[in-house]
Amino acid sequence: MRIVEMASTVLNQIERATSAWENGDASGVGQIIADDERIDEACADLDHAIYRTQLLQAPVASDLRLLHVGLIAVVALERVGDLAVAIAELTGSVRPSDANPEVQAALARMSAQAVDTLAIAVQAIARSDAELGERARGQAQAVRQMLIELPAVVAAANGAGGDPAWMAAAVLVGRHLERVANNGAELGGRVNFIVTGEPFRRTSRTTTNELTP
Repeated sequence: MRIVEMASTVLNQIERATSAWENGDASGVGQIIADDERIDEACADLDHAIYRTQLLQAPVASDLRLLHVGLIAVVALERVGDLAVAIAELTGSVRPSDANPEVQAALARMSAQAVDTLAIAVQAIARSDAELGERARGQAQAVRQMLIELPAVVAAANGAGGDPAWMAAAVLVGRHLERVANNGAELGGRVNFIVTGEPFRRTSRTTTNELTP
């Protein structure tokens, strides 16, 4: 499935970006930004391929549902690629020496959960596994909670004399990681539609701009 291949590329991109942030290594930022153009082109090609399949091959209902979710997945993956670029750019905007260990540790936990959430959601689509899709949604909820708690960690670090510019960038990184997980939640929630045909319904928290960076 080409969506799985695309997801693997995007996951690698977000992992490289978060690793660069965690290690304070801006040397690969330029390459991450350059690689995003390839991701955009591949997503556009996949988008067109799905449309051609819909128009020319007369797929049955179950295949149409998969193609519908595939289009949504393309949008989500392209925007996660943009989030990787945003994190990379933030890495290049601050000095590694200004990093705060406590805040970095909190972001590392968020990063691991966010990337795993997206990976699980893609697996759920590939396997048409609604239970796995719900697991992705649950993990995204945990990442949201981490984002809620992040300001308290940042405030404590600021009280200890943390660098304001680095702290501001760290908060934005946290927000971007929550968006990665939120895209995973959106995709995970769509899997039940593939399996049963029942319309997707968001929970009260997942009604706001699921696929926005």
